[in-house]
Amino acid sequence: MTDHFRPISRRTVLRAAGAAIALPFLDAMIPGRLLWTRTALAATRMAVATTPARMLFVFLPNGVDLPSWPGSATRALANHAGQYSVIRNLCHRNAEALGDGPGDHARSAACFLTGAHPFKTSGGDINVGISVDQVAASQLTGRTRLDSLELGGEPGMTAGSCDSGYSCAYSANISWRGPHTPNAKENDPRLVFDRLFAIGPEGESAQGRTRRLQLRSSILDAVRGQAAALSSRVGVSDRRKIDEYLEGVRALEKRVQASTNVGSDSNPLDIKAPHAPADYRERVTLLSDMAVLGLQLDQTRIATLMLANEGSNRSYPDIGVKEGHHDVSHHADDQSKRTKFAAINAWQGERLAHILDRLKRVDEQGQSVLDHTMVVYGGAIADGNRHNHDDLPIILAGGSALGIQHAPQRDCSRGTPLCNLYLSMLKKMEVKADRFGDSTSALALDSIEPPPAQPTPST
Repeated sequence: MTDHFRPISRRTVLRAAGAAIALPFLDAMIPGRLLWTRTALAATRMAVATTPARMLFVFLPNGVDLPSWPGSATRALANHAGQYSVIRNLCHRNAEALGDGPGDHARSAACFLTGAHPFKTSGGDINVGISVDQVAASQLTGRTRLDSLELGGEPGMTAGSCDSGYSCAYSANISWRGPHTPNAKENDPRLVFDRLFAIGPEGESAQGRTRRLQLRSSILDAVRGQAAALSSRVGVSDRRKIDEYLEGVRALEKRVQASTNVGSDSNPLDIKAPHAPADYRERVTLLSDMAVLGLQLDQTRIATLMLANEGSNRSYPDIGVKEGHHDVSHHADDQSKRTKFAAINAWQGERLAHILDRLKRVDEQGQSVLDHTMVVYGGAIADGNRHNHDDLPIILAGGSALGIQHAPQRDCSRGTPLCNLYLSMLKKMEVKADRFGDSTSALALDSIEPPPAQPTPST
């Protein structure tokens, strides 16, 4: 077999000047794609069969305005009909007080992906379960350059008291690689960009990084020759895909370079202090785009994104909400506050729509990255005013190539643990797990079951 017919490795990267640019999936990466002994259909089936399953969790804080939800979130999802389900009646019992008194915000974030009740402390003896993303990451370790990717619109915290005697580590993290160790999330898009493209030497100082960035106009300048050589080896379709991808990387790089004061929110430990730097929307958009890019390039198969920390009192003046998020969530039936709370929920739903748009746009042999990615969007507080933890606001999107079937609304039995959904997702990832958190059984995702009969109230 000549070099012309030898498939390109899925792990091919363009390397130069401290950068490593991974490539999207190309036709030329399919074994036998160019051989007359393999039909295009057979090769495509092979590609689909070997495309990895992925998970992305998007966390929204402070619950929702129940009367207007899920409409406030799904209005932006018109282009994704049939690709998502609102799942009703899922709960997190371990986010309840269970004798520990106030602290629902901290418990909700800590419990969201762990299904565990956090030990109440504001000291260093934090304790909660391992999160579902890290259960998967621990079994898939080594298959991608990054086992997982943790992102957030607000800074991460590991110390201090943020909610009625609970450590800030609980409020600011949803990914836990061990009971005592949250996975530090990154809220600076510039650092995430460097991490995805392996830019700069390990242990580089802040001064060294600044100096290097000043000297470098674009990572693409360093690999332009390699990109041209690769393009000469592939077909027309792949050349177009490479060109579009590199143009997209350059556009993203320019946006990252243009972002300023990212991650510089004042009062990071004060979750009640309103603060809304003008770059917040772009920051969340950049982080969302880089989460999608990491999944697309198979740099990682597992990602988490906290739109904001639990209990955040960020204001949203660009949508007419000058008051703090936490303040309007405690509306006490004040219609003005409820309207503003619903507007924030709608803004959050638009972030989900943006992510799904991006995942759907990327083609993988006739399917999209969304078809192979399970996206969970929601939180562990339902009514932001009451702080209840049943009938949580949960949307599951994507995963059609994994056998997931969607309906506009899936109704579970009341009190179904959210961990039942997570257990099903672990199985889709081919992760060995008989139970997770407080799960009772895997949620059926491959079929649409009729709504369960609910008990009739006695008269």
